[in-house]
Amino acid sequence: MDPTVYKIIHLTGIAALALGVGGMMAGGPNRKPFAILQGLGLLVMLISGFGLLAKLHLGYPPFAIVKTVLWVVIGALPAILRRLKLPVAAAMCISLTLVAIMAWLGVMKPALW
Repeated sequence: MDPTVYKIIHLTGIAALALGVGGMMAGGPNRKPFAILQGLGLLVMLISGFGLLAKLHLGYPPFAIVKTVLWVVIGALPAILRRLKLPVAAAMCISLTLVAIMAWLGVMKPALW
């Protein structure tokens, strides 16, 4: 499969994750569909990300290790933010910052160590 297809699938997973996390952080009585969407987005991101790494013959470089750790953090973010009872604005800033770091790592692919 072409690497561009993996990138499109990966971006679709990111969109699903964003919708799921946003819906869960917004609260409301029916959060289950958003939790499912978050889980599906995480799964699609994981599979397509590792598929893209394999297709580009990159192995498992340091930037991918950091992205994987941040992927776990973003997956747990709704539960963490609910437990900390942060204001919505702070939760949005944290979410956007993590996504921006992950986007930078994915685009720039820096040699971290």
